[in-house]
Amino acid sequence: MADINYSINLRVDKDFLSNSLAATNVTANMAEVGMKSDTYALSGTPVSISTANLSSAGLAFIRNLATATAATCQVGIVSGTSFLAFASPRPGEPAVLRLATGVDYRAIGTAGGRLRVDITEG
Repeated sequence: MADINYSINLRVDKDFLSNSLAATNVTANMAEVGMKSDTYALSGTPVSISTANLSSAGLAFIRNLATATAATCQVGIVSGTSFLAFASPRPGEPAVLRLATGVDYRAIGTAGGRLRVDITEG
């Protein structure tokens, strides 16, 4: 039996556009037994998302904990002096992604905002 199970549904219904997509019963197996959970205070300066004490980064569940509709949050990497975002959950919104091992992930956002990050090993 899989260690992680998740389902994602997408439904778009706007004017003449109508589409539904689903990924159900998607599974992942943790190669190791660890999990790291942290909450990060956000600002305009990138904060490092820690993968310390994980033998390998696996599936990450992130959630923008802000409640204000204008509270931004971005997750990405730093290349030289530039922050390159690849995820931008809106206030209260979650995102699920598989992390690559050996990458230094960062987060920025509205000052006073917070980001919860749960990472499984493997």
